[in-house]
Amino acid sequence: MGIGNRGQVLLVFVAALLALLGIAALGIDAGYMYTVRHELQRSTDAGALAGASAFFDGSWSDSAIRALADARARVFASKDKVATSTLSPGGEISVAFPSAERVRVAASRNVPLFFSRIFLGPTKTITAYSVAEASAAGTNVKGLKPWGIPYPWEDTNGNGLYDAGEIVHKECDPNSDPSHQFCPGTRIILKIGTPSGNPHNPTGIPSLQQEPGHFFCLALDGTGGSVYRDTIVNGGQTPVKIGDAVTLEPGDKVGPTRQGVDDLINADSTSTWNAGKNLPESDVYKITPQSGETPWMDSPRVIRIPIYDPAAALIQGRSEMVIAGFAGFWIESIGQQGTIIGRYVQMPALGEAGPTQGPSSGPVLRVLRLVE
Repeated sequence: MGIGNRGQVLLVFVAALLALLGIAALGIDAGYMYTVRHELQRSTDAGALAGASAFFDGSWSDSAIRALADARARVFASKDKVATSTLSPGGEISVAFPSAERVRVAASRNVPLFFSRIFLGPTKTITAYSVAEASAAGTNVKGLKPWGIPYPWEDTNGNGLYDAGEIVHKECDPNSDPSHQFCPGTRIILKIGTPSGNPHNPTGIPSLQQEPGHFFCLALDGTGGSVYRDTIVNGGQTPVKIGDAVTLEPGDKVGPTRQGVDDLINADSTSTWNAGKNLPESDVYKITPQSGETPWMDSPRVIRIPIYDPAAALIQGRSEMVIAGFAGFWIESIGQQGTIIGRYVQMPALGEAGPTQGPSSGPVLRVLRLVE
């Protein structure tokens, strides 16, 4: 082989080697950038879910709740390292509220390149974002107590029954009387202990007893007093969803009701209602828990129950109620005859979101999910 040919082979070899090194360099940097983006995505996922959890505590339209969501999102998005350090909450993380009940968290990190700087420059900005939603629970809901109450309505003629044309309150309307709506802190009858018309019944507190013989008791896990009592203590283990027809428990069940509710109250006997926060608190369960403390919503007196629409009226002798939604309450008291009074609270569900994304009307239990 002549000197000229050897020179050509050497040039081809060098060119091929440079090409291989370039491909290897791009591969190394591409892998590094992919890792950084994965870490960014993990951070934005955590931030978005933490931010959306603020909507368990109040309305998306409340500026104070959005401020809480913003703060939570930044704290959780900056907990884990991205590349070599955590993200700057103010400089590398942004938080927005694109629509009702949603939080969007975006993050960026400027990273150095190793071998690709010849082609792409010395650094590259990597970005990621996530959108989380506090969705209404609609399916596979568990842990419910065995009581089902109607949405409050305006009982115009005072007969204790829903009549066509009467206004049903599915929202908390600030322009209407909050004592007859599911607004935070509203006192609600969760279970009637005496027949309709009894002079010992509480007055001025929804829900209304819709028909004789219906005391709001449900057979979530089966029929019978002992099963009913166990469901009060432990919550229903049978998953249900909106639209399910649930069997009613006949009678007022005073004994099993008192036994089960007394167990719940005694398990958090110091619990009281904080009117300023519209939340319960006790020696054990705190509104603003510090490290090692337990939050208020873990109290055994904080419960979840199904709701039905009074327009889908029950009639005397009917054996089922159709679930229209779910709501949370704090058990305030139980009377001698088994009438339970609670206060409405916003809280998460033990279940899954329904198939429809976006905000839902009326009182709801919420679950968190990533939607983008």
